[in-house]
Amino acid sequence: MKKISYILITILCIILLINFISIPAFAVSQADADKVKEQINETENEIKQVEENMSEAMKEIQKLEGDIDEVAYNLQTLQENLTKLNGEISILEENLKEATEKYNERLDSARTRMIAQYKYGNMTFLDVLLNSTSLSEFLSNYYLVGQILESDEDFLNELEDEKNRIEQDKKELESKKATLEEQKQKVERQKIELANKKAEKEKKVSTLNAEEAELQQQKEEYYTELNRIQEELSRIARQNGTSGSSYSGGVLQFPCTSYIRVSSWFGGRGAPLAGGSSYHKGVDLAASMGSSILAAESGTVIAVYKGCSHNYGKSRSCGCGGGFGNYVMISHGSGLVTVYAHCTTIYVNLGDTVTRGETIATVGTTGASTGSHLHFGTLLNGTYVDPAPYIGL
Repeated sequence: MKKISYILITILCIILLINFISIPAFAVSQADADKVKEQINETENEIKQVEENMSEAMKEIQKLEGDIDEVAYNLQTLQENLTKLNGEISILEENLKEATEKYNERLDSARTRMIAQYKYGNMTFLDVLLNSTSLSEFLSNYYLVGQILESDEDFLNELEDEKNRIEQDKKELESKKATLEEQKQKVERQKIELANKKAEKEKKVSTLNAEEAELQQQKEEYYTELNRIQEELSRIARQNGTSGSSYSGGVLQFPCTSYIRVSSWFGGRGAPLAGGSSYHKGVDLAASMGSSILAAESGTVIAVYKGCSHNYGKSRSCGCGGGFGNYVMISHGSGLVTVYAHCTTIYVNLGDTVTRGETIATVGTTGASTGSHLHFGTLLNGTYVDPAPYIGL
């Protein structure tokens, strides 16, 4: 009995596996490729912004380097002036020392005469005058004594004046030196501040370089993902062309019989939204909100997106579904895939089999859409082609 149960379980597993394998599990769609392209464009814009910021930072660094050079020149000039002042002060100190020595020598000489006079006799200048034997001798001695006294006094006064002048000059130079020292300290602080600013800018440039490298790596990864999606789309198209239902040609079912007009044709056009494509990959059929959308041909649903709630006309894309909003993609075999975008409600799911003329969704204005309409597109072997001939437009 257990053996029979194992056999039944095995058979059921095989049946389930066969059913699973027979349902095409399409993981990608053209909208995925468009979304990656949008991410690539955003990354390139970010890289451009980083490069502009880096260029601005480099200009600021160059200006700071110029300012640092100017400050360094000012410091050198101040140091040269200080060195010159120190030399002048040294000369004045030497002159002051020499004048002081002369003053002291003359003062000592006068003191020596006075001491000698006191030590070796009572003769004074008055005695010299009184011992004169005649009036003429008296006058002559008086004159000589006066000359000696006057000479000592004049010389000492001159030496005193010279000392005072040197000391005044020295004070002025020391005051000037103090001012230069203060200026030098101020310029040195300025140099340090500029060096710090330069270091900050260089750090910013380093950060921007790393950010740019990261963005470039991200961009390469997006390109790798885009190539993978495009290869997968080609594989899906080839697979649908050789298995299951096969489109045999002829005009397809018109996907929206209640349409009002064609609001946009396939091919080049001005972008209706900021960031919108300038190359239209389908035809837009203007219709009332909620109008039925029909399957153009029998086939299998290979992609569905139902996550957009922005069902209103807008001036900028909301980005849902890569700009398609809510959409359906159906494979009809022979490499033909149809796309139904900007839907309000979608009635089918991934892997469903649909028949020609079946209602699969309703008209809306989700995604990058300025008003209520159906965007109908056709892919042949993974490449968008003009859908107008397929639906008799």
